[in-house]
Amino acid sequence: MRPRFDSDYRILLWAFVLFPLLPALSYARPSLLFWLLPAQLYVSYCAGVFTHNQVHCKLFPGPRANLAYASWLSIFYGCPIAAWIPTHLLNHHRFPNRERDVTRTDRLSPQHNLWQALRYSVLCGTWQAPLVLEYARRARQRQDRAWRELRTQLGVLVLAHAGALALALALHGAALGSLVYLLAVGPAWIAPHLMFFTNYIQHVHCDSQSPDNYCRNFVSPFANWLIFQNGYHTVHHEQPNLHWSQYPALHAARAARIHPSLNQRSLLGFCIANYVLRPLTARWATVPLEGAPAGVTPSPEVPPAYGAAGSA
Repeated sequence: MRPRFDSDYRILLWAFVLFPLLPALSYARPSLLFWLLPAQLYVSYCAGVFTHNQVHCKLFPGPRANLAYASWLSIFYGCPIAAWIPTHLLNHHRFPNRERDVTRTDRLSPQHNLWQALRYSVLCGTWQAPLVLEYARRARQRQDRAWRELRTQLGVLVLAHAGALALALALHGAALGSLVYLLAVGPAWIAPHLMFFTNYIQHVHCDSQSPDNYCRNFVSPFANWLIFQNGYHTVHHEQPNLHWSQYPALHAARAARIHPSLNQRSLLGFCIANYVLRPLTARWATVPLEGAPAGVTPSPEVPPAYGAAGSA
């Protein structure tokens, strides 16, 4: 079946060729395990992006194709993607980083540093669990399509990972087989945490009450090509059901209303500046925030030479 948008053919190439190809290479040649690990982590991140996109804007026009695709993605995301519905669609998008958002970035601490980012990424799933369990309970009572989708995705996920582990053990024995599974298929289990980390970076120390400055964007064209425009977060919140390919144009049309410190060049550069370079150079901790609207406090944490879009 054809996808609804032609740009999704690249997603299909990633999902049905790249996603299974990397584990297959590791299973066939365990000597490649550590060489392929960076690519496996990239695939895990893309799996999170694809599941997020699928929840907001279905890839196929028909429900059966979408269920099959969602079940396939769940294998590489390490979680039924229906879990996004109660936590992301019904909670985060209703209360973006506000008091009733269970994933608000100040839930542990108002501070912003690597320790807080990592703690948040680890614990975020436990905060979301009650919403997921309540959603599953109600869906089961109704016995509706939501329950069938959740049950199918979970069943495919469990069977696929059990089969992958069994195959790794059969091919390579207990010790090496466990390592093969862990490094070739296991990165799927951290994919949700990569999404939690991204959500933290996108919202931490932004002004949740502002109509323009409530989240952070990452605007590098190359990085956004790699992650399917996932860096454009403001326009996603404003029009969450639009296709990901439309985000660059939408962001360009409204970027001038967003404080410049919230349009960063790249997520990786932001993390290096804040979590590696800034702690090593104390003077960066006192960089003043010039011309920021009330409530926006990211600039003191981003050295101007490293963080801002278009900077050197």
